[in-house]
Amino acid sequence: MNSEEYIASGILEMYALGALNQHERQEVERMAASSAEIQAALQEACEAIDNYARLHAVPPRPELKASIMQHIAAVSPLAGGYADEADNVRPLYPAAEKKALPYRWMFAASVVLFLLSGFLSYHFYQKWQQAEGKLSTALASQQTLAQNYQTASYQLNQQEQLLRMLRDEDYRPVKLKGVEAHPNANVMVYWSPQQQKVYVDAVQLPALPAGKQYQLWALYDGKPIDAGMLQANGQPGMQQMKQIEAAQAFAITLEPVGGSINPTLDQMFVMGEIKS
Repeated sequence: MNSEEYIASGILEMYALGALNQHERQEVERMAASSAEIQAALQEACEAIDNYARLHAVPPRPELKASIMQHIAAVSPLAGGYADEADNVRPLYPAAEKKALPYRWMFAASVVLFLLSGFLSYHFYQKWQQAEGKLSTALASQQTLAQNYQTASYQLNQQEQLLRMLRDEDYRPVKLKGVEAHPNANVMVYWSPQQQKVYVDAVQLPALPAGKQYQLWALYDGKPIDAGMLQANGQPGMQQMKQIEAAQAFAITLEPVGGSINPTLDQMFVMGEIKS
């Protein structure tokens, strides 16, 4: 039996309650001396018993002292002068009390069992709460690890996709540079004329105002073609846009959420031409 099983067996609580025989008590003390974990659990059980006893202690009735003193005065030889030795010998328990003695022991045993059951219930309830707290912490850690794994897996997939496009000669990288009003803005676009696929990556644009969204445009023969809306949540990573068959340049403008039919030219942020 390992330390955890020994602690969970309840024998430490029985030791604290004084319910073990001499041999069992020596065995508990031997186990506690050989294990710091058992020693700490034994001390905790003894402290819990003491706290429980102090919490549920019942003071004796005030009239009990007067009753005892009256009984002593009644049986004392000094109360009525000297008496014969035979008169002063009184049985420890009258006949009626002797008959009731077994019932008193049964009552005392029931009280002890009641206190024991109450303490064990309280003690194991505390243990259950501690175990529940540890389980909640473990579940939270597991959830965090799962989220971190999903994030890492997503980023790895993005890098693998970018690497495939860089190695694919069908894709043309187009760097969209910030216009005069937004010199720090820039975006990378990857476009495959053969597959008509467009991807946006490395987005560096100002934070979106309320009710606005960035929209990508393909420019061909001076006409703008809607290439789709950039993700409004600003999630990093590569985003696939609408299919574009022909293009000479790409640009991004700031539009109302959901996009516009035609670009708002005075709200253009980046633009880049496709090299032949």
